[in-house]
Amino acid sequence: MKREFSHKKLLLGAAVAMLLPPAANAAANPQAPTGEGVPVSITVTAEMKHGKGEVPNLAKEDFLVYQAKERRPVLSAVLQTGANDKLDFYVLVDEAVEERVSLNYRDLKTFISELPASARVGVVYALNGSANPGVPLTTDHEAAIKGLRLPLGRIGAGGGIYLALADLAKNFPVEPGRRRAVLLLSSGIDLYRGYSETWASVNPDLSMAIDYLNRSGVVAYSIYVDPAGHFARSLFLITNGQSCLSRLTDEAGGEAYFVGMSTPVDFQPLLADLTRHLNHQYLVTFSAKPRKKAGLEDLRVTTEASGVEVRGPAQVYVPAEK
Repeated sequence: MKREFSHKKLLLGAAVAMLLPPAANAAANPQAPTGEGVPVSITVTAEMKHGKGEVPNLAKEDFLVYQAKERRPVLSAVLQTGANDKLDFYVLVDEAVEERVSLNYRDLKTFISELPASARVGVVYALNGSANPGVPLTTDHEAAIKGLRLPLGRIGAGGGIYLALADLAKNFPVEPGRRRAVLLLSSGIDLYRGYSETWASVNPDLSMAIDYLNRSGVVAYSIYVDPAGHFARSLFLITNGQSCLSRLTDEAGGEAYFVGMSTPVDFQPLLADLTRHLNHQYLVTFSAKPRKKAGLEDLRVTTEASGVEVRGPAQVYVPAEK
C-alpha cells in the first residue's frame, strides 16, 4: 500500500556531509572483529528495504557493528518483544507551535494507549531551553494522555528547542535492558541564537542535543508541526527547521516525518510507521574498544540479511579503558 506521507532526508550538500561522522559515509570494512573491549548497548531498528514485505527476526550474527572504521564483536541482539519489551518513551511538545496541533492529539492518544503495558510514557514541554515536565514516565498510559495540553502558541516561547531536548536527554532515566525514545512535535525552527544559526549545518545547540541523545542512548523521532505566528509563512525558516529535524533524527537513529510544509491533517499514518519501528527494534550489545578518555565514538551498524536495512545512532558513548 502506498504511504500517504513522505520522509525528508537532510539535503544540505557537501557542507552537511562534512559534518556527518566519518563512519556514516565509510564503505563496509570486511575485516573480522578484533581486540578486547567493554560491552555497550544500542537500539537498532530493522526494516525492509523500500518498505516491502515482513521484517524477519534477526540473530546477533546478522548485525555488523563498526566503531569508527573497526568492526567490533556483537555480543547479543535482543528483539524488543514480549518479556523483553521495555520501552521508555517521551512526547516532547514545542511550546512555540500552533495551538491547532491539539486537533491531532486524538491520533496521539490512540498511539499511546496502544503501546505495550510495560512501556513507560511521559509528556514534557520545550520552553526557553528547558524540558518542563507535564507527566513523568509512567506505565499509566491514561495519566500520560491527560498530560497533553494546548501549547502556548507563541514563537518566543520556543527559543532553545534543542537545548530543551538536550536537557531531556541528560535527565532521561537510564536503566539496563530498557530502550529509550522521544517524539518531538515541533517546526524545528529555533531562533535562540538568531536567524543565521537556524541552518542544520551550523546550529550548535542541535549538535549538542544529538550528542546528549547518543550519550544517553535515546532514539529521536519528530513530526513537523507549523510554528506559531507569521513564521509559518517563511520558506527560509521552514526549510531550515525541517533540515534540523532531519539531521536530528538521522543521527539519533530515528525518523523525521513531514507532509509537505504544514502540519499533517492526519497523524495516524505517521504514528503507524513509528509503531512499526518500535515493533522491530533490537537492543544490540557489542564489545566496544575503549580509549584513554571516555567519550563519543563514531558508529555504523549494518546487516547482510537479504532485503533488510538497519539503522542506529551515528555515535555511541564508550567508557574509558581501565
